[in-house]
Amino acid sequence: MSDAVLSPQAIAIQKDFLLGDSPELQIEILDTINLEAPGNPPLTGVQDIAFSENFFLLLDNKQGLLKFDYTGSILQTIGETGEGPAEYSMPYAIHLDEKENFVFVADWQKRMVISYDLDGDYYSSSQRLPGHPISFFKDDDTLLVVQETLHGTKEKPRQVLVSSIEPKTLEVTHWERPLYGYHSNYTIIHPVPRILSRVKNANLFYLPIIREDISSHNNSDTIFRKEEDYLVPEYLLHLTGFDKIHQLAINHVVISDSYAFLRVVYENRSYYVVIDLENNRPLIHLRQLFDRELTEEIIPKPMKGDLYYSILRVHDGEEERNPMILFYRILSQK
Repeated sequence: MSDAVLSPQAIAIQKDFLLGDSPELQIEILDTINLEAPGNPPLTGVQDIAFSENFFLLLDNKQGLLKFDYTGSILQTIGETGEGPAEYSMPYAIHLDEKENFVFVADWQKRMVISYDLDGDYYSSSQRLPGHPISFFKDDDTLLVVQETLHGTKEKPRQVLVSSIEPKTLEVTHWERPLYGYHSNYTIIHPVPRILSRVKNANLFYLPIIREDISSHNNSDTIFRKEEDYLVPEYLLHLTGFDKIHQLAINHVVISDSYAFLRVVYENRSYYVVIDLENNRPLIHLRQLFDRELTEEIIPKPMKGDLYYSILRVHDGEEERNPMILFYRILSQK
C-alpha cells in the first residue's frame, strides 16, 4: 500500500483556540417549520428526522415515530411503543427509503431493525443484530447499520460494529463478521450520533475515544476513510496544549459533506468546534448559534450539500412549547 494512502491529514485543535475568541458561523436562513400546530402531541426530545418531498418523519423520545406535513401539522403516528413484533421498544434512529416506500427504525433495546410502509403499517423485522443499533448510513445501494456492542466497562470498553442489511428482506448480510469494527474507550458509544459520512466522495468513519487525563490516554482521535473492505486513517485530530490533570473528551460528533462538528469537553465544560474537512483546519468554536446556548438539538444536522437544519426550543413564559425546525445554508467561511 502506498504512503499516500497511509498518510493521514493532521488537524490540530489547540487549547488557546478553544478558549479564545472566534468569529461567528456564517449562515443564511432559508425556512422554518413550527411544530406547535393544533393537534400536535408534545415533543420532548427530537431523536432523528428524515425528509421527503411532501412530508417528513420525526422520531421523538416519548411519542415515537411521527409523520408531518411541511406546515408542521401531524399526519399520523407510525408504529407504537411496546414489546410486540410490530412495535419498537427504544427507537434510536430512522432511515427513509423513498424508492421502496419504507421507513426503517433502529430499535436499540431489541437490537433489531423494524420496517413500516409510509401508510404506517408494519412490514417486517430483522433478526437480532450483533450489537445495539445507533444509526444508519446509505453507501450507494447498500444500507449500513452502525451498532455498539452489548456491554462496556472501563476494563473492557465497547466496540463499534458496522453491518450491512438488505432493505427489502432486512436480512443482515454481515452478522457474525461485521464489515468492520473498532474498539472504543467509551463504555457507552451512542451519544455520538453520526459516525459515518461522505466527504470528497470518500466514506468516512469516526472512531470515538474518551481520554480522561491526557497523560494516560492518546490525545488524538481518528477519522478513517473506507477503502474497499478496510479502513485507513484519513484525519488525525490532535488536541494540543491541554493540562494533563483535567478530563478531556470528544463526546458528540456530526460529520457532513464539508464539516465535522465536535463537542469537546474540558474541565467539565463543553466547547463546540467546527472542523473544515476540505481544508484540514479547525475553523470556529461555537459558543452560541441563533442567539441560543448550544445543545445537541441545535448543532447543525446535514441534509444535502451545504444545507442543514437545527431544532430550536420555544419557550412561552415558563412553559416550553414544541420546537421549530430551522433550515439554513452554511456559507463559505474565510
